[in-house]
Amino acid sequence: MNNIDNLIKNLNKEQKEAVLSTEGPNLIVAGAGSGKTRVLTTRLIHIINEKKAWPNQILCVTFTNKAAKEMQNRVMQYIKGNSNAVPWLGTFHSISVKFLRRHAEALDYKSNFTILDTDDQKKLIRNIVKGEDLDAKKFSPQLIMYHIDQWKNKGLLPKDVKIEKSGSILKSILKVYKIYQDKTKDLNAFDFGDLILFCVKLFEEHKDIREIYQKNFKYILVDEFQDTNFIQNKWLNLLVNENENICCVGDDDQSIYSWRGAEIKNFLTFDQIYKNCKVFKLEQNYRSTKNILDTASNLISNNYDVIKKINYNYYRYGIDLMVSNKEKGISNIKTSIELFFKIDRYRPNSILKEI
Repeated sequence: MNNIDNLIKNLNKEQKEAVLSTEGPNLIVAGAGSGKTRVLTTRLIHIINEKKAWPNQILCVTFTNKAAKEMQNRVMQYIKGNSNAVPWLGTFHSISVKFLRRHAEALDYKSNFTILDTDDQKKLIRNIVKGEDLDAKKFSPQLIMYHIDQWKNKGLLPKDVKIEKSGSILKSILKVYKIYQDKTKDLNAFDFGDLILFCVKLFEEHKDIREIYQKNFKYILVDEFQDTNFIQNKWLNLLVNENENICCVGDDDQSIYSWRGAEIKNFLTFDQIYKNCKVFKLEQNYRSTKNILDTASNLISNNYDVIKKINYNYYRYGIDLMVSNKEKGISNIKTSIELFFKIDRYRPNSILKEI
């Protein structure tokens, strides 16, 4: 038995089913501490090991560079001789940069474009506000950047934004947005929000380019799917080919980027977009005790827009928690977690392993 066989053998029943079901659209509903990163990584390794696809035919999207690096390191342990085991493994933004570098000319940009940081954006917006004789206090760079980001997260360029309310401050901000986009174009530059938006524009307007990647990516894997926004979800859907081999992992109880435009409905309607979707639920928790899980479940039981799941623990020990309201419940959980990490007997080495 090789290392990869051992990797699969050590999974629980639900994890194993999620790893081995490689074909068609899959949604893995994974609670906190249920080993979702382990499942996603093992699934990726299994696809390569079974020669279902070459590493460069797998698109694997994470939400942070740290998560991407961690997954890349895990994959490298099983795929020898390649320091970049899966070249298309990264964040939405880092992968978008690769697409845009290759096809910038199709969007009338040069491939050596620059990416504006926050300070660059603020400086440019201040100059525009000054040039348009707007009140600098009323139209702060932070306010304008917020609205520009919100529009871009919804896939809206200036020409697409509709503002119905007359006299609205948004009309002035929209004017700044238009000038801002014109100036970034003159500078051969994108900001962070442009990267995904212009990839979507590239794929929508250039079918030939879109089909290159649809044919290339035999499998698409997505981590933290509950935190995707409108434009990220559209980006994904444009890359899925007729086989619909897309696997998304997430937890609707852990959506944390609503302030950045994350839309939980992407997660909740996945099985409506992909009709033959298989749903796997990872409900066994390897991180917390039963009492913490019960308390957490009590706190989130009022969430209506969720996929129902039951989190049960792998631990035998715990302490009693009593929750009378959310504030006290959160305080009790914090105290209990601190206690568990101070007492060795609550985290035996045989149980606590990296998930």
